[in-house]
Parts: sequence; structure tokens; C-alpha cells
Amino acid sequence: MPPSEAASIPAPLGRLAAECAAWQAMLNVMGEEEQALIKGEADHLSRLNASKLAQLNTLNNLANARHEVLRAASLSADHVGMNTWLSQHGQPEHRSQWQQLCQMEQQAQAMNLRIGKLIEMRLASTRQALNVLIHATTTQGGLYDQAGQSVAAHTGKPLTAA
Repeated sequence: MPPSEAASIPAPLGRLAAECAAWQAMLNVMGEEEQALIKGEADHLSRLNASKLAQLNTLNNLANARHEVLRAASLSADHVGMNTWLSQHGQPEHRSQWQQLCQMEQQAQAMNLRIGKLIEMRLASTRQALNVLIHATTTQGGLYDQAGQSVAAHTGKPLTAA
């Protein structure tokens, strides 16, 4: 599309491509997060969290800008408002981009649920391991020093006592 046509596109329509790209980037990060959880690569998650936060900020800024334009046009800042805006100003490619954006939002929600379940599984596994260790230390006196070597619990009198 020539620059003169691009300048005549109302603001929400011109930003749909940027919003779609931002959602795709978010889905990519979430996919990496999901794989890291599946593989048990906890160290990888902190780097992904920073990237995920940046993507969330970008998505939030783009959505807020779209909402402002919709409200300024006396439309609701939601899917209904955007569909109304598209019926008034949009071209077929804009409707297609909006549908793609809505689909990516649904994909992100589904992926977020899967990630939540994976985190729950990891937490349950960690809790179970901690419970085993706590039980072992309290019932059998099996303690470990800082180097990971087993140390007998101190019960009774020391060997040097008379």
C-alpha cells in the first residue's frame, strides 16, 4: 500500500498489523516458556519472564491506543466496538487481521492455561520432594551438611561424655 493510502487509514486499522505481530511475538515467548516447563529448565524461565513482561507491555500499549480511538468515536472499547469500527472503516484485510488477532488472543489464553497446569505439576512435584526430605529428617534423623554429605543426628550423649 502506498504511503498516501497508509496515512488515510484510521488509527486502529493501521495498528492491527503491529498488534498481530506483537501477539505473535507473545505466543512465541509463551511457547518457549511452555517447552522450558516441559523440559524442566527452570533457569530458562527467568529470561523468558523478562521477555514476556516486555511483550505484555507492548500489547497493553497497543490495545490502550486502540481503545482510546474507539472511545473517541463513541464506541465501546471491546470486540463489539471494534467490529462496529471495522464495519464503518475497514477493508477485508483489516477484518482478516482483526480475526487473526482475536484467534491469537484465544491461543494465548489456552496456552496460559496449559502453562499454569505445568507450573502446578512442577510445584506439586517440588512439594512432594520437600515432604519426603522433611519426613526423612524428622523421623530418621537423616540430615545433610552444606556439601551434601549425610550427617548423623545428635541423639543421646556425645561420645566424649563420661
